[in-house]
Amino acid sequence: MEHQTLYRKWRPKTFDDVVGQQHVTQTIKNEIKNNVCGHAFLFCGTRGTGKTSTARILSKAVNCENPIDGNPCNKCATCQGIENGSIMDIIEIDAASNSGVDNIRSLREEAAYTAAVTKYKVYIIDEVHALSKDAFNALLKLLEEPPAHVKFVLATTEANKVLGTISSRCQCFDFKRITPEDIYGRLEYICNAEGIMAEDKALRMIAQHADGSLRDALSALEPCIAAGREIDTEFVADFLGRDENHSVLELCDSIGRNDAAGVISCIDDVCSRGKNLSPFIETLIRAMRDMLIISVSGQCKSDFDETEYETLKESSSNYSTEKLLFAIKSLSEAVSTARFMTNPRVVFEAALIKLCTKSNDGSYDALLSRIAELEKKIESGNISVPPAKAKPVREEKSAKKIEEPVPQPIPDLPPSEFLSKIKGAWPEIMTDLSQSILLYTTLINVELREENGKLALTFPDDGGRAMQDMVAEGIDLINSAIKSHTGLDVHTVTRLQSDFSAYATKKKEHDPMEDIMNLPITNIE
Repeated sequence: MEHQTLYRKWRPKTFDDVVGQQHVTQTIKNEIKNNVCGHAFLFCGTRGTGKTSTARILSKAVNCENPIDGNPCNKCATCQGIENGSIMDIIEIDAASNSGVDNIRSLREEAAYTAAVTKYKVYIIDEVHALSKDAFNALLKLLEEPPAHVKFVLATTEANKVLGTISSRCQCFDFKRITPEDIYGRLEYICNAEGIMAEDKALRMIAQHADGSLRDALSALEPCIAAGREIDTEFVADFLGRDENHSVLELCDSIGRNDAAGVISCIDDVCSRGKNLSPFIETLIRAMRDMLIISVSGQCKSDFDETEYETLKESSSNYSTEKLLFAIKSLSEAVSTARFMTNPRVVFEAALIKLCTKSNDGSYDALLSRIAELEKKIESGNISVPPAKAKPVREEKSAKKIEEPVPQPIPDLPPSEFLSKIKGAWPEIMTDLSQSILLYTTLINVELREENGKLALTFPDDGGRAMQDMVAEGIDLINSAIKSHTGLDVHTVTRLQSDFSAYATKKKEHDPMEDIMNLPITNIE
């Protein structure tokens, strides 16, 4: 006897057998039972969700000699003939390989003839979105005014590519991704029916791996059965590569601790096992997404199992919301860039190291992430800021307070050279200021300007007020570092960019009539 794969052997025979699509099957059953079945259906959904299986069941149900509550009986000659393919009135067309207008014209000509054996001719067009525009137009008239003996079932994984003029003439049904719980229930039923011993956790692992596709789950189960042993968790984990989840969680932990060495070690391990990095990084992005949802709402519906989820939840405590947003954005950009690279590993490693050393990145998102981490450290008290140098105590010669003169740049130095000299020494100045983490991080993206002989540290308007407050406490340190490297005594102030906005002032035009009106009045004889 010819061997049949599991997904073919256990293909649903009735609407009640279809897993996870009760909102679709119940509606179609009611239509058939009440004899109000439409002439055209559009089934939309991802792979392995039961679109084609439901279409075949529908073709049997509308032609069944003894329907049972809207389901085909699967015992009459018509049902059995459709099932074994001996009845030619059920026509399945793969639109991906028959996408031309000539194929649809042939279909229109054939549709004019009545069914040979059954009550209805049923055309099942799979991947209908692959039809050309001309083919869609050729199909349009047939859908609009179909012969009474013809029914159409269109199936697609990309509903957005189906013309609106086509979908508006069909009953549209969206097939949802099948939940891991429903997939697990079906796998357990099949294993019991086949007499296969399988651990509960192993089946749940396969159900999670299937990503909403029952066909993918059965395709993964079959080689596990073929191994000739009990389906246990260890074997399934090794077969499915679920150890990648362990690597993803390890990577999340390393990034959260800014451990660049740990990140590189993890990538080396993944590559040494011969794994493709692009899917691995996409799994990492999903993990980052889960942590983001956890940080916002406290819990998340995740594809990770319970133990992995708890590990992920623990790792999320090392991330701020801003850091997770920055990580997701950076890694997504890396995935897009890597598609055009001969060595994508370099792109991924650079992106991951960048997440561990964000101080080298000048982007706005990275700045927000750094500020958020600093705020977190300040709230926890886990930060050390060196004290500012004490000002020398000046002896008062009299009871009257002596005002300290405002330091000015060297008089002989023009303002432009004054600013250039400070900018030239700024990297060395920043090195001195790096002893204060808070001050150094705040000044990374500052803009240096000159304002009436003063040095103006200019910050962006968005968040600049907070930066000004941070810098105010360290002005003396900044002035001291500038003098050390330039010899200039400067007076440093903080400004926002909007403070330097130029506003055009309209000069008032001179009105000659005003001169006449202001002349002294004299007697005129």
